[in-house]
Amino acid sequence: MTDHEPITEARNHAEIQALLRDEIAALRQVIDARLKEIATLTEMLESAGKTPGASAEEIAALERRHAVELLLVRRGYEMAQQGPRQGTAPLTRQAEALEASELFDIRWYLEQNRDVAEAGMDPIDHYIRSGAFEGRDPGPSFRTLPYYLANPDVAEAGWPALVHYVLYGRTERRAIAPE
Repeated sequence: MTDHEPITEARNHAEIQALLRDEIAALRQVIDARLKEIATLTEMLESAGKTPGASAEEIAALERRHAVELLLVRRGYEMAQQGPRQGTAPLTRQAEALEASELFDIRWYLEQNRDVAEAGMDPIDHYIRSGAFEGRDPGPSFRTLPYYLANPDVAEAGWPALVHYVLYGRTERRAIAPE
């Protein structure tokens, strides 16, 4: 052990803490935004019930969206606190799946998510750990929230949407958007 190792270790620890604080702050912003969306959806549901033109199908679709978005907030919080849920693939396998997928567009993801680019976060790691649960799209050819809406069991299980689609959903011929 050299005299410089404790300093380097402390610096690395401080950098990790700073990144974690930034990620927690970003998650809190997303949670606040989702809660506002949920409040808006709740108001829409209530007014839709009072609006003569609102169909039962429209109300049911709003209720499903509301439930999935609330579940995603919970899953995102769990991922930040505890890591991947039991029953999902290890993070390294998830990252490898996205790296090999034509549906994850790194450049596009960073352009659409300036906060990720400015923080210097790895886009694939960000999508796996929080972006999917925030409803962020991994590229122009795959939409995260519609995949969760078409496949709510994927959200329930705690899978990042595109990871699930690449590893299982495509083979299972899962819908990538609600019908």
